Amino acid sequence: MHLLDNPIRSEELLVKTVDIKHRFYASSSEPLTHRELIELATENGDHDLIDLYNDHSLGYAENGGCLDLRQELANLYEPLIGAENIVVFTGAQTGMTITTLAMIHPGDHAIIVTPSYQSLEEGVRLAGGDVTRVELTPENNWQIDVAQIEAAIQDNTRYIVFNDPHNPSGSLLSEKTKKELVSLAEKNDILIFSDEVYRLLELNPAERSQSIAEMSKNGLVLGTMAKPFGAGGMCIGWVACQDKDIIDDLLKAQHLFSVSLSRAGEIQAMMALRVKDRIVEKNMKIIKENLALLDDFFNHNNDLFEWMEPQAGGTGFVKFKGPLSSDELAAQLLEEGILVFPSSVFDCGENLKQYFRIGFSRRTMPAALNAFSEYVEKNRSAWGHPRA
Repeated sequence: MHLLDNPIRSEELLVKTVDIKHRFYASSSEPLTHRELIELATENGDHDLIDLYNDHSLGYAENGGCLDLRQELANLYEPLIGAENIVVFTGAQTGMTITTLAMIHPGDHAIIVTPSYQSLEEGVRLAGGDVTRVELTPENNWQIDVAQIEAAIQDNTRYIVFNDPHNPSGSLLSEKTKKELVSLAEKNDILIFSDEVYRLLELNPAERSQSIAEMSKNGLVLGTMAKPFGAGGMCIGWVACQDKDIIDDLLKAQHLFSVSLSRAGEIQAMMALRVKDRIVEKNMKIIKENLALLDDFFNHNNDLFEWMEPQAGGTGFVKFKGPLSSDELAAQLLEEGILVFPSSVFDCGENLKQYFRIGFSRRTMPAALNAFSEYVEKNRSAWGHPRA
């Protein structure tokens, strides 16, 4: 497979909608401004980081992430994960792809839990690996069936890949399921790559279980400043793993692709991590307020829409029960200046053709919902669902 063989489905859609009015699909948290970040750092007494930001060298930063940032990131995990267990990349997208290229060899086999972010699968194919998909279903509340994973294992299976918390459904794996997956992977000497970019955005923090990287030496996890912190512009993502040999391989691979990171982004990330509770609390308030509006809307329109309320993250996967596929619905919505992600963006099967993803983690969501509601009311009768 060549790097450019398959189009990036989400990007093809986004390029066409640069000036779209309502981004009802958006999944990352409310964007943080640098001014807000400096104010938070000042209030937290982090004058050392503010001085460092103003006076840092514009020379090359350390390959794999400077030690001070990796120490801050290690605080997100339990003691088994230290600074030496983390490799920093220029964003999560780079981290997931480079890690897959480093771990997968031609002829290796990977099990990909879908629907998922396209790059999780494309990286395996780019590395020359074979893929078996295991599909989540709404009938199972978008939960992984470990028996299906076990049935998909082959003699050359190297990698199990999933996203938790899950995009697009917003489901969350239980600790029991994670332990079963870890046991299965260790028994078969398989690596687990867990895309955890929505971690810290659980609606009920008590449901947050251990990271896969904390649970097993076979576990690799992906993190980012984009989703929970609204700071994608820092271009900071990372992979954490207990296995030092894997970390060494990732450092080598990272060096081949990007040599070093932006030191400014690293320092900004440290500022945010030191006040993470305040940032996450602000973003969870926005998410919960938006979810209350969505609950009201979907309850009022349950003849046309169905969804499982998310447990975590900023996305939901909604079923449209009207006469259009999600592709057709999304095309009509674009004409109204509203962007959602139809199921085709996630390369879903025929059984999920009525599903589309919405996002609710930003302050712009209520305006998008209002526009969406007006569109629904305008088309109800034509869809055969007039108000009684």
